[in-house]
Amino acid sequence: MKKIITLLLVLATSTSSVFAQQPVEFKLSCSEPYAVYDFITKISDNYPDNELKSIFSNSKYNTEAFKKQIADFEQLPIDYTYAFTQYPSPLKTGLMSRDMLERNLAISQTIADFRNKSLGLIPNEYLSVFSETLENFLPIYRELVFEPNKTAFEVQKNNLQNYIKNNQFSNFFQTGLTFYNTNWDKNIPFELNLLPSLDKGNLGARAFINVAVCEAPLDLKDHVSFFSVAMHEIYHIVYDNQSLQMKENIQKWFNETKSPNSQYALLLMNEVLATALGNGYVIEQINKKADEGEWYANKYVSEMAKAIYPVLKKYIEDKKPMDEAFVKAYVNTYDTQFPQWNNELSHLFAYRYIVADTPNDWTYFRRNFRKYSNNRMGAPVSATEVEKTMAMPITKVVVISQKHEQKLNLLKDYFDVLKNKKLNPKAEFIEIFNLPDNTKLFIINRHKSTVEDMMNKRFPNKLIK
Repeated sequence: MKKIITLLLVLATSTSSVFAQQPVEFKLSCSEPYAVYDFITKISDNYPDNELKSIFSNSKYNTEAFKKQIADFEQLPIDYTYAFTQYPSPLKTGLMSRDMLERNLAISQTIADFRNKSLGLIPNEYLSVFSETLENFLPIYRELVFEPNKTAFEVQKNNLQNYIKNNQFSNFFQTGLTFYNTNWDKNIPFELNLLPSLDKGNLGARAFINVAVCEAPLDLKDHVSFFSVAMHEIYHIVYDNQSLQMKENIQKWFNETKSPNSQYALLLMNEVLATALGNGYVIEQINKKADEGEWYANKYVSEMAKAIYPVLKKYIEDKKPMDEAFVKAYVNTYDTQFPQWNNELSHLFAYRYIVADTPNDWTYFRRNFRKYSNNRMGAPVSATEVEKTMAMPITKVVVISQKHEQKLNLLKDYFDVLKNKKLNPKAEFIEIFNLPDNTKLFIINRHKSTVEDMMNKRFPNKLIK
């Protein structure tokens, strides 16, 4: 019996080793369906000004009929989601129908192919309108965007293809798998979709499921930075695909640090690690020196990524997966170098669940805190909405403007920290409470003042003092 068990263990170890050593295949494509979808999105009224919008506005296609199609396309109800509730929140991203649709766009070469792949994701009546709009704008996209820039687009395509031929995508992907302790089925390729950008300097990428959309300016010269941005987004996918056991361990390790900053440090970690890996390690390996500039357009992410980078780099060099010791070093770095961040509203409101009696009271947060990783909104203040906030270990904001006494008593029923707190329903106030999950609760009780007036008066520098 012992011999049999030993043999099984050897076989299991060998199989696991072979699985880990198999490189993941990376494929590069250029999807017209996705490009047309992106085109329609960027020429809509609600999208910021850009070169595509200017080209369309000056074309013969800028008619009321086409503008109505764009507006109708933007209003299609295609956003559905479900959560993986067995995972610690919010360490696992819920599956969103829009992501599935965008994935299908990116891996389809025709709109008919996209339609067939997407049956059942959203109601058929909406899928039909969605697909028909793409078909109507396909020839417009070809005439205004693709054909005039075909040669430059091919240059960027060849440059990105070189990273695949040289196995750099595959090798750095494996680096991420090892560090995050993530298994990836070698039978599932990673699909890269190149999207041309007419806006100079608009270097971007986004990843979902097993697809990375890489948006390159047609005059791009810094291909290393472009590659690092693509890897940054891919590392988010690697992090998201950690096993349930690994996610539970991460949450446990953070909790066991006993740091009052543990939850906000954890909420920051996904972006920090992707930045340290993609914008730190990848660039240093290719350029043979670290990037001395900002690594990310957010001071919290950039500074924390640079601070933890020496620890992360040592783990990579030693081929060690992140573990409890890494988490302790990470939290200690946050506690000792950036303890003031938990008093900065721009950091706290990057992870927020805002419940208000009227949706108009969301406006202040949307306008003043545009950079966010988690953004949930609910209305009106009710038991249902309060229960939803309690399931999310992020900053909670409750804005009461109706039935003040009743709503304040409701909050006392749910939050133990309020049990013995005297809150005057007739007065306007902002109160802040530290919750057991190491996040903060903001209660804004307003009568005649606006949320903006109250927040500006209480936090003139957007700091808790």
